[in-house]
Amino acid sequence: MGVWRKHWYKATMVAVSVVLLAAIGYVYLGGEKEPPFPVQGPASPFTLNDTTGQPVTMETTTGQVKLLYFFFGNCPDVCPPTSHMLSRVQDRLVEEGVFGSKAQIFQVTIDPERDTVENLTKYASNMNADPNGWKFLRGEVEETKSIAEDYGIFYEQDKESGFYIHSNTVIMIDQDNQIRKRYNADDLDDELIAKDIMKLINS
Repeated sequence: MGVWRKHWYKATMVAVSVVLLAAIGYVYLGGEKEPPFPVQGPASPFTLNDTTGQPVTMETTTGQVKLLYFFFGNCPDVCPPTSHMLSRVQDRLVEEGVFGSKAQIFQVTIDPERDTVENLTKYASNMNADPNGWKFLRGEVEETKSIAEDYGIFYEQDKESGFYIHSNTVIMIDQDNQIRKRYNADDLDDELIAKDIMKLINS
């Protein structure tokens, strides 16, 4: 190989290395970032009233990360600890300065006949819920059933006890109203969920 070819080869390899390093740096230092969670599908639109009678929709919270949880106020087992967990998520997001402005919690009752506005307001107070970012929502019985089914949430009422057998799942929805993650029994952890929300906000 001649002297000129040697210099040309070295120059070419240096140029390729520089381009590769620049591309890697671009990705890791704020360029094209891989989404932190894969999109699972669009969040089904709905309109439900909060405890003040104001309608809440997916469209009005575009640009914010949402947690969606279906529950009922008389639940004797999984709902109370999950709601308390969401209260701790709220506290963590308040510390981050994003709760209410960049992140919200929607808690939808599957028992609107017993979960009246008065009862939901009391429940929210017991959870120290900040109404600016944590909405307790209710609708008609059939309407609620349809919305829950759209999100893959199963429930049915036990005729003897009057309680509901239901999926205990918290759903994370991104700023563009796309479902990103579902939290079930093994990962209903306030620290994990708050960190995941911050990843979406900062992505």
